[in-house]
Amino acid sequence: MDNNNTVNFPDQRKRNAVLRFLHLYVISYVYFFIFTSQFSPLEQLYKNGVLWLCKHIFQQQQVEYIKMTGSGDTTLDYWVVAVNIGLAAITALVVILTDKKQRTFKDLHWFTVVVVRYYVAMIMLSYGFAKLHNGQFPANSIGRLEEKVGDMSPMGMVWTMMGSSTGYTFVSGLLEAMGGFLLLFRRTKTFGALFSMTVMINVALLNFFYDVPVKIFSSHIVLFCVFIVSGDAIALYRFFILHQPSQLRFQKRTSDKRWKRLTLTGVKWLVVAFFIFSSSSMLFYTPPAVPMEGAYSVEKLIINNQRVPLCSNDSVGWKKILISHAGKTSIILNNDSTRAFQGLVDTGKKTLTLRKTERDNIYAYLHYHVQKDSIIFAGNIGRDSVRMKTIKKKKEDYKLNRRGFHWINEYPFNR
Repeated sequence: MDNNNTVNFPDQRKRNAVLRFLHLYVISYVYFFIFTSQFSPLEQLYKNGVLWLCKHIFQQQQVEYIKMTGSGDTTLDYWVVAVNIGLAAITALVVILTDKKQRTFKDLHWFTVVVVRYYVAMIMLSYGFAKLHNGQFPANSIGRLEEKVGDMSPMGMVWTMMGSSTGYTFVSGLLEAMGGFLLLFRRTKTFGALFSMTVMINVALLNFFYDVPVKIFSSHIVLFCVFIVSGDAIALYRFFILHQPSQLRFQKRTSDKRWKRLTLTGVKWLVVAFFIFSSSSMLFYTPPAVPMEGAYSVEKLIINNQRVPLCSNDSVGWKKILISHAGKTSIILNNDSTRAFQGLVDTGKKTLTLRKTERDNIYAYLHYHVQKDSIIFAGNIGRDSVRMKTIKKKKEDYKLNRRGFHWINEYPFNR
């Protein structure tokens, strides 16, 4: 027996070292990502450090830190992932070399799972609540409804699809919020992780195949869900694949003093209340009203007492006036080019004022008059006098919004 142990020990020791390295590597990477992600106060400082490495060590002079870009998949973001991978490997190696007693990492793994599930819960709740009420996917604006499908970006197509169905968007947000809520409790963490992973796989696929620049972040949320259930992988395999009786592990609090247990419970519920309160702020958001919202198709245009043909392909005549957002107005010209302006609608004076920027001189100053079936705009565009007759189209006039839901369809309404 001693000889067998002597022969097998080196292989077993190497195997244990590799497993410990991989275990430490995953845990280290988890912390690096959480502490440097878009929800971390350290994000800006860390990205500046990675940017310095890119320019001075890796000689990547083209990499820039683009702030307020709205994209989580910039070149610098991929470099952050690469640096995190390297730092996690170095951290794991240093711990293995310095930890002479070769302590087990059961407690560290358990604590990291707690950190990860609260982090994922925060993400799921924030994105979930943002979908419940006109937050992440608001109803399509007039500008979006006027845009041709073939001219949309893939990402714009997703936003249009989600914005056109309040019910689908609401259910999507509800599922995300449910997954986040389940992750907040130890008894439901495994189910919550599986539930959240299923929801987030669909989100990640949308991000990948519709070129939504949140690929890195959504992929990591899926992987974090896998990490949470990794401790129960054998039990899940036995139950779902082998159809054998199995039991999930449940980590009980080991505090022997009542005041410690009460303190932990109080802190937990404060954290839960904070997550829910901070995430639910979007439920009370009401978008500002848009006076005179609509698409105004020009049917008759007179400039300097001369009628401008509507079928001409010039950059002078106006084809449509789009009032889609508060303070923003777009003009579609006869050649189908679009010009955006700062638009101020005064419903008291019944005027529309257009500026290129807030401080620019007035580009156009128009009075409007609502008739039975048309709206008349009259005033000045620069130094030219103008008068135009328009037909207004409201949001509810578009087929996408007008169709609604039908239980019975004798024929598919696919237009």
